[in-house]
Amino acid sequence: MYRILSACLVVLACLCSLPVRAAGEPLPAWQLRAPGLEVTLLGSIHMAYPDTYPLRSPIEAAFDDAATLVVEVDTLSLDPLVTEQLVATRGRLPEGQTLDQVLEPATWAELSAYLGERGVPPEAIAALKPGMVVTVLSVIALQELGLRPDLGIDIHFIRQAAREGKSVVELESFEQQLDMLLGFPQSDLLLQQTLEEVADMKAAMDPLYQAWLNGDAVSLERLLISESLAEHPEFEPVYEPLFFERNREMTENLQQLFNSGGKYFVVVGAGHLVGEQGIISLLQERGFELRPLATTPKQQEEQDGERNEVAGNGNGGVLRAGG
Repeated sequence: MYRILSACLVVLACLCSLPVRAAGEPLPAWQLRAPGLEVTLLGSIHMAYPDTYPLRSPIEAAFDDAATLVVEVDTLSLDPLVTEQLVATRGRLPEGQTLDQVLEPATWAELSAYLGERGVPPEAIAALKPGMVVTVLSVIALQELGLRPDLGIDIHFIRQAAREGKSVVELESFEQQLDMLLGFPQSDLLLQQTLEEVADMKAAMDPLYQAWLNGDAVSLERLLISESLAEHPEFEPVYEPLFFERNREMTENLQQLFNSGGKYFVVVGAGHLVGEQGIISLLQERGFELRPLATTPKQQEEQDGERNEVAGNGNGGVLRAGG
């Protein structure tokens, strides 16, 4: 489900397979400092490789210093029986209806061929709603790349928060994400986009994953959103609910938290942070001043120089997210 699939249930903004070690890379992260308020926002991937860890010490230190972890969904607190029942009841088509009746013939044929190549009979998913099929396709593609959901950045910090007794705040709920995924009015379009992405997931995701490792917000936005929309403008109705609408809602929830002050460590899918309609830009439009988190000595030196220059000029400054 990546690029576009990163906003689905396994929400992740950048996945791929690279023959490089991920541990200790900069990653996309920002800081917000104001009187009574300290925030670090980290762009997450929700499935990862073992060598993604350890993360750079400034990232872990920012988490240690926070009182509250903020995530899209606290997956550790979910009751597996409840979630399985929700998926089983809401994820299936009405009795007597099958997927080949819902999809365009060409989409069904492409889907059947993709599954057949992987030894999955189309009949196995024929009773599922298109949104659930998107999840199935994504899991198949990501498993082929060796990615593991138990190693995602968000679950890494959720587990740490549980061990350390930190409070965890959700920006969304599992039911909200499930309803969003299953409620697409243009489900055939969603599946078309999914099939295009998973056809060669590795080739599509290598540059995206590299941008995530490098903390390159500009490239993340270009690869994840603008380039894809420029190539396929017909997918705009898919991006609006998966990205932009959710970005606005999460920004509103974050502002309500920040208005109360405190120390927060925020982890959301990287694709939700970047771009003109991303959370970083939306927070800046509301008057919050953010800057990239310095995760290397060179970055820290550059930021110290910027602060000294700003102080000397007597001017404020806001660093914009890539877009």
